[in-house]
Amino acid sequence: MAPPATAKTVIDALARDPLRHVVLLKQLLAYPAHTEAHRVSDARGAATLIALKASASPYDRQAYPGAAVVAFIDSDHPDLTAALLGHVPRGVGVVFKLASDADLAPVAARFEVVRRTAFTSFTAAGEAAAAPDVRLTSAPDDTAFRLFETQGHDRAWLGPLLAGGQAFACVAADGDETRAACIAFENFGPVWEVGGVVTAPAHRRRGLGRRVVRTALAELARRGLAPRYQVEEGNEASIGLARSAGLVPFLTVTHYTHGC
Repeated sequence: MAPPATAKTVIDALARDPLRHVVLLKQLLAYPAHTEAHRVSDARGAATLIALKASASPYDRQAYPGAAVVAFIDSDHPDLTAALLGHVPRGVGVVFKLASDADLAPVAARFEVVRRTAFTSFTAAGEAAAAPDVRLTSAPDDTAFRLFETQGHDRAWLGPLLAGGQAFACVAADGDETRAACIAFENFGPVWEVGGVVTAPAHRRRGLGRRVVRTALAELARRGLAPRYQVEEGNEASIGLARSAGLVPFLTVTHYTHGC
């Protein structure tokens, strides 16, 4: 069995198309001590496996408590996918996160799997205009931070990113009253995540979420950055917001579990 590829080698290869590979790149950068990278290539293209210790990922610890390993796979051909599967341990719980439906067949040939969910990533299809009633800030007020916390973005994580220029917030307010907000933060290089979209309960169904998102998109375009907006399947409200903001899907990662 070939030794794991070096993280730098794999990052350099994936970074040639950072939007397509942003999910894999995030794991390598966020959990360098808890990932193994494997990559194969031939005339048909290339395939990459990132094996992450599930215990290192807060999301996977909660969503898949019986998993030992999360296997992220991006591949140009099912045969290349099959060539990587020897690096996935047997006899433990595994979560497969597949970037292509074609990868399911080689995985299912070696592992009995159950489909669990899927996440679709959206990006900008054209220009977006900033809303005049939305302001950009690196120092949102306490109300905005509390709103972000309802979306799982706590102040201890977000504050340093804002202070270091790796994130900004878009806030719709009326005087001192924060009505809606979102954040944009560096994901990998030129790819920035737009997330934490939240509207105060008393001000929902007024298009405020769309306005803060479109303002974030306009600012990212001004900076020459590529936005990514991720939605779990079944979240029709968030999918509708993405489409109304002018975003289009470019990647779906489907989760399958084995033994957990």
